[in-house]
Amino acid sequence: MKITVKNATPVLNTTRLLLRPVKYEDIYPVHDLWMRDEEVSRYMFWKASSDINKTKEFIEYELENTENDKWNRWFIELTETGELIGTCLIFYNNEENNWDISYNLARKYQGHGYITEAMTCVLKYAHESLKIKECIAIHAVENPASGKVIERLGFTYEKDVPYECSGGEIKTTGRYYRLVF
Repeated sequence: MKITVKNATPVLNTTRLLLRPVKYEDIYPVHDLWMRDEEVSRYMFWKASSDINKTKEFIEYELENTENDKWNRWFIELTETGELIGTCLIFYNNEENNWDISYNLARKYQGHGYITEAMTCVLKYAHESLKIKECIAIHAVENPASGKVIERLGFTYEKDVPYECSGGEIKTTGRYYRLVF
């Protein structure tokens, strides 16, 4: 893993991926690849929208947080082609007093191990550079593929919890996991 620090969210590299901070120019690819895709957003906290202004709000929020060491969002690109394919995040959840992860991938790039590869790199960075001792992850029970990623990353299931997704329109059960480094 090679790390290049440009701000609080550093550039990270894996064999197939470049993980980098947000750029304003990401608005249109982000909008086209996942922000308006209801299948991608179904189990995320945000709701899909065809309104480009919602995507602009997301990008502006991410730009405001690039120097916040408690909010590390990476935009994932394929190293070979430079295509933007998704995002991953490790952040400090003040409400629950813990570190948490999140990720999403454009539908056409799912099932190739990209999120596992990206999050393995992020978790290594979090432990070694941010000195994080433990982290949690939650996924909707209806999204077992995400659970498989979380387990591959070394998290251990602890309990079921209430879980809201798709902008609060879906209220379901979440599977709560913890990783202790």
